[in-house]
Amino acid sequence: IAGYAIGASAGVVYVRYEYPESIERIEKAIQELQEAGLCGKNLFNTDFSFDFKLIKARGAYICGEETALLASIEGQRPEVRVRPPYPAQYGLFGQPTVVNNVETLANLYYILRDGGEAFAKVGTERSTGTKLLSLDSAFHNPGVYEVDMGTPLSTVVETLGGGFRRPTKALHIGGPLGGLVPVQKIGDLTVDFESFSQNGFLLGHASIVGVPEDFPLVEYLEHLFAFTAHESCGKCFPCRLGSVRGEEMLHKAQHEGYRIDETLFNDLLTTLEKGSLCALGGGMPLPVRNALQYFREELDPYFAKAAQKVKL
Repeated sequence: IAGYAIGASAGVVYVRYEYPESIERIEKAIQELQEAGLCGKNLFNTDFSFDFKLIKARGAYICGEETALLASIEGQRPEVRVRPPYPAQYGLFGQPTVVNNVETLANLYYILRDGGEAFAKVGTERSTGTKLLSLDSAFHNPGVYEVDMGTPLSTVVETLGGGFRRPTKALHIGGPLGGLVPVQKIGDLTVDFESFSQNGFLLGHASIVGVPEDFPLVEYLEHLFAFTAHESCGKCFPCRLGSVRGEEMLHKAQHEGYRIDETLFNDLLTTLEKGSLCALGGGMPLPVRNALQYFREELDPYFAKAAQKVKL
């Protein structure tokens, strides 16, 4: 459907190699489309042809960024490209390319079947439709759920998730670059983009991971910096170097008696936000800032006071 809408003759389905069940299902679906005459040459006796190619990716997180993804498909190192030109102008192998998340394309069937007005009636005024979200093992009922946009986050946690298995102090929502939501803020949020944005968080792809009450938050933040450093493509220095410096600061604060200069630390976060080429480095500071805002008492021992000399 998307291929016909934009006049494309080929589509690529890009799936991580670590998801064998998904790959198997997609291969079966493509085969069924071909057997039903819904994929291939001159569909429905017209001049429109369309076929799929399945790419089994190696799992680099940076390939979630569209230009790095395109480079990966082309057999190149998955590095972020400077834009413009945008993929719609100069994309895969130099051809105009539309890159969409599978959840976006999954909405097409409903919209075409029932119409855009019907779709717009589901959810909120600005966040229409439904949202897929996943709950991790911190919940009594982990799994993938589909909810209307605007559903209270408390309903997701208590009704769908069945509550927490053990005491939990925060929810990390939207992946590694998503917001870190303290449990006391759950009642203030609804599952839609504007609610999360207005409260200083990010809904993202709506994965929901619980942070246990007894897990040191400083260690959690160190892990976020380490993850970013490991997954960075290295194209831009704010992400390549800034993620490593942040990891070093937090590691030294835990194990070497070092106290972090908060002004320096905030400068580092700002450099990541404003100087990174893509959302990996640019989005990584959000959960860190959330932690500094809502968990000051826990994190204060690792930061130098205004008049305190920083041990180097």
